[in-house]
Amino acid sequence: MKFPRFRRIKNDLRTGWAVMRQGSADAVNRSLEEVELLRLKFKVDAIEREIDDLLTAAGERAFQLMERDEAANLRTDKEMVRLFDKVELLKEEESRIHFEMNQVRE
Repeated sequence: MKFPRFRRIKNDLRTGWAVMRQGSADAVNRSLEEVELLRLKFKVDAIEREIDDLLTAAGERAFQLMERDEAANLRTDKEMVRLFDKVELLKEEESRIHFEMNQVRE
């Protein structure tokens, strides 16, 4: 036991390096989570824009049908049914992405 101070310094350095590596790993993990959240947010934004476009198209189609006195055919019009089916699929996709975002946050 000639150099107890040296051993203590050596042990403190090892502990310090371990803490620093752990801090670096935590920072990397957090940044990866943030990148994933941004990617998912951009996906949600794109889906929301597409839903808005589809609903605008549905509104225009409904207006066209009303102009032609075919308002009774709104629910059975093939184009309207297709537009609303697509909107429903996109809303399901959006909710799935929100679920993924919640998983990443946890």
